[in-house]
Amino acid sequence: MAWLVSLGVFLVLCVLLGLILPNPPPSRLRRDLQGRVGGPIARLRTRLRPPPDPVPDPFDTLRLQTRLGCLAGKIRTVESTPHIYARAHRLMALEAAYDDLLDEACRLAGVPTTPAKPHSEQKRWQEEQELSARGWTW
Repeated sequence: MAWLVSLGVFLVLCVLLGLILPNPPPSRLRRDLQGRVGGPIARLRTRLRPPPDPVPDPFDTLRLQTRLGCLAGKIRTVESTPHIYARAHRLMALEAAYDDLLDEACRLAGVPTTPAKPHSEQKRWQEEQELSARGWTW
């Protein structure tokens, strides 16, 4: 009878130590089994319930709006200055950067767009209107 009590006390102490002490790293056999069993189960889980779409970081949105505002200001400055060295090249480079940022902003805001490298004024205006309708300001 005394050995049953001592066995019970030993098991209780083992459980308490297991709760208190940090978990030891898994053994090699346990890692191998988790890798083999976890693979098909994880694939089945993602097939039955796909992971949710990640929520965009609001600071990324704010950073992008700030960059759009800065580029728009630079474009206005280059357009309003009549005598500037390499004005056409600067304007083309600034507009290309602005178009790339607009595409990134549309992707972040969920605006459906068609990729077109030489952006037209109409496409740029349309993207700006879609973004402003979704609450974007710059």
